[in-house]
Amino acid sequence: MAANLADESRGTDAIDITVVICTRNRAAPLASVLESATRLKIPEGLRWELVVVDNGSSDGTGDVVKSFAERLPVRSVREETPGLSHARNLGVAEARGRYICWTDDDVIIDENWLAAYARAFEDHPEAVVFGGRIMPVLQGPTPSWCRRLADKWPLTTVMAERNCSDRSVPLDLQGGVAPWGASYAMRTAEQRTISYEPGLGVSPLQKRVGEEAEVIHHLLNNGATGWWVPDAKVSHIIPPHRQTLSYVFTFFTSNGETVRYLESTRPGRHHRSPDLRAIRSVQGSALRLYALVWLNSALFGLAWAVGAQQRGLYFLARAGYYNGAARYAAAEAARNPRHPASSALDSSLNHPGEHPVLSTDR
Repeated sequence: MAANLADESRGTDAIDITVVICTRNRAAPLASVLESATRLKIPEGLRWELVVVDNGSSDGTGDVVKSFAERLPVRSVREETPGLSHARNLGVAEARGRYICWTDDDVIIDENWLAAYARAFEDHPEAVVFGGRIMPVLQGPTPSWCRRLADKWPLTTVMAERNCSDRSVPLDLQGGVAPWGASYAMRTAEQRTISYEPGLGVSPLQKRVGEEAEVIHHLLNNGATGWWVPDAKVSHIIPPHRQTLSYVFTFFTSNGETVRYLESTRPGRHHRSPDLRAIRSVQGSALRLYALVWLNSALFGLAWAVGAQQRGLYFLARAGYYNGAARYAAAEAARNPRHPASSALDSSLNHPGEHPVLSTDR
């Protein structure tokens, strides 16, 4: 299966595929994903490595990686600068493979995941970007509303479900066929032409997302082609703390802040630009946006009270989205003296976890 791929990279230290996992202080879930990697079905002749980028962990992550040294071709590198983009950039620099396959530290890798990508690389040697399925798995205890609505928006987005097609089809940004961070791959040569942006990517200092989407969209919008690989599947483990109303609000706060940041730093030239509704939603002053937070929060409360839980989640997601945009707008105004200061806003608005309508999650 992998003969052609392997033949192309013969040499003393030639590697066909580098798998990269970035992690920070998540030793237990990392052990689970590495355990699943030991069950991968490796095509005959395929040469691969697994690089764990430790982004400044202090919880024994290094010991977890060492415990798999005799079962996996794994090595660990350390990036002290906090932030997922910094970790990804080190992973790219360290990769020795012709292709890089990315996954996360909170998944279970399907046994056919690596073989599916290797087969896709051979079938489509002209392609640069590849993506696979991400299927959420809820860890109990799970609230009844979460279990019932898990396959509907906005929870599908919160849980990072990605299931674009059961067939191998070309990636299509306009059609919504594009990968997300827990299962995607790139040809290393093109990957190294663009860095992951430190202004995006979760870190202890910020909660913006979409660093991988920016890179993927940049490549595909500049002539690269890609393919959807349905058998490159991972199971995304959703722990109980991510099955709460507070987490839904916090998740969309990150989303709203991300879009406001992108539109402020590169208006009309980012991966969310085609979504005109999303762009319009983040515009305006912090005061206007915070008013929309409270309006949608009130609508959420009303919908939830009468049992319209799916509609309530829609309003909750919108409230979080406006909250993120408002937070960035307020910080923007504080940095720029030409704009009205936002200091009069109550500081409690900047703490989504303390939102008054989210006191009950079950």
